[in-house]
Amino acid sequence: MRRIFCLIMLISLIFVGGCWDMREINEIGLVMAVGIDKSPTNSENFLVTVQLANPQEGGSSGDGKKSQSSVWIASAEGKTIFEAIRKLARFSSNRIMWAHNNVIIIGESLAQDDITSVMDFFTHNYELRMKTWVAVGKGNASEFLAASAGMGAVPGQSLGDVFRYQKFTGLNIPSNMLKVYGDFNSEHNNTVLYALTFNEALTQPGLKNKGENTNEQIEVSGMAVFNKNRMQGYLSADESRGLVWVLGQNSNIVVSVPEPENSSKFAAIEVTGIKAEISSVLINDIPEFTVKITGTGNISEEDGFSDLSIDQFKSELEASIEQQIVSEIELSLNKVQKEYQSDVLSLGKVVHAEHKNEWNERIKYQWEDLYSEVEVKVEAKIDIESSALNQIPLRDYKETNINDDQDPN
Repeated sequence: MRRIFCLIMLISLIFVGGCWDMREINEIGLVMAVGIDKSPTNSENFLVTVQLANPQEGGSSGDGKKSQSSVWIASAEGKTIFEAIRKLARFSSNRIMWAHNNVIIIGESLAQDDITSVMDFFTHNYELRMKTWVAVGKGNASEFLAASAGMGAVPGQSLGDVFRYQKFTGLNIPSNMLKVYGDFNSEHNNTVLYALTFNEALTQPGLKNKGENTNEQIEVSGMAVFNKNRMQGYLSADESRGLVWVLGQNSNIVVSVPEPENSSKFAAIEVTGIKAEISSVLINDIPEFTVKITGTGNISEEDGFSDLSIDQFKSELEASIEQQIVSEIELSLNKVQKEYQSDVLSLGKVVHAEHKNEWNERIKYQWEDLYSEVEVKVEAKIDIESSALNQIPLRDYKETNINDDQDPN
């Protein structure tokens, strides 16, 4: 029996091929970020810029400073994105691998023209993850590949982390390839992407980040609004937050509102458990919508004093918060609905779901013309249940320090 077992084991070794396609880590160029632009020399071509982690990073010169950059950056041009990427092999000494790519940055001119090729290539590439972040750079995408981002040594990786933590700002809607591609192929949805710009680094004065002459680094600055395959324009951070209340899926958002008795002082309220509901009615086959936001508030900070009771104090703060939420959503709606005519709130989907027959028979054929004119009413209901600090407002207690035996005159 033992001889038979040994014979079987020896025969099986013949069919063991080993790791025939194994690649050593120093033979691989790991893409951390990629930028796609229209070619500056031929608008019909694409310019692809890649940021690769430098395997030699960490070397030091005699004075103790790093002698190698943490990343290696190269660009190539082609009639298609794939052709441009293959041309990168003319410069790279390593095999380029896409599995670790964190960010896809689309240049402004390409975003305004057509992003169909970007969506098609990066969803066909089997090495890419669908949770890769997608953003529009205000300017050329190639400029952002050469700039600093966050605090990490590899900008592409740090920028991915910056995107991941945007949910804490309450100012942006996450835009990864999975969501963007779903919106891109939807009958009803239009998409929004992170918008990037450069800003002064808020770290050390004189810190050299972008190139050698400035201390600029990448900043997330609002959102880029699309109608189907073309960017229509940008939303500022304030304009973006109106969409976040409805679409952001944020667990909490911090709102600062004036104190009830002193408008120059502010109270910070953390709104949690945020829910958004959109409903519609048809008036003579014209849809009208109601957007309702609900949530729970917690007082996290008070800058001033108040003589109000806790119930009155909370009631007045609730009214201020609700008014601010309504104003922010209306500000965003005015931009995306009236100016950009982009249905990013998927109002058409709401009509389709709630009035299917009317949608299929008449409304969907007129929706592009109707959308910019339909009425959207916004409501908000926020309940402040408790305070994270004190259960009563701060009081301005003034002590006279007068001795009972002393004549106050």
